[in-house]
Amino acid sequence: MTIVNIELYIQSGIVESYVLGLATPAEVQEFEQLLPHFPELKDALSDFEYQLELFAIDNEVPPPPGSRERIEARLREMPAVRRPVHEERRYKRGSTGEYIRVDATSDQIKVHKYWRVAFITIFILSKILLALAIYYFIEYRHAQKQIINMEQQTGKKTS
Repeated sequence: MTIVNIELYIQSGIVESYVLGLATPAEVQEFEQLLPHFPELKDALSDFEYQLELFAIDNEVPPPPGSRERIEARLREMPAVRRPVHEERRYKRGSTGEYIRVDATSDQIKVHKYWRVAFITIFILSKILLALAIYYFIEYRHAQKQIINMEQQTGKKTS
């Protein structure tokens, strides 16, 4: 087993990629193998899931009025058909307007690889901007204290 710097591993964005379904199968396997051995990784995972849930709750949009009744009415009109779970398929509309059967091999969201890079880049940039904002805030506070000290010193000298 290789030695892992768990803090760097967490900061790499693997937790976010794993939760959002953007991780490659190799990354998923590696993450799931490390998860039982590192409590920090479990904490980072649960923390991100909690933050994501809070974000979803804060930004939820209620459905339009009457949506539930329209859905229930459409369901009542449909014939009752039950398929075994293993035979559930997804369908896409072909160029001729007919449906084409597509096998669903994963329950994770598939995102084009360019979007994955964009999401990770935005995440890293946001962390950098946050660090810069904190740094400049601290510098601002320090400069304010220096100005107050200088005013007090000049005020004491003139009196």
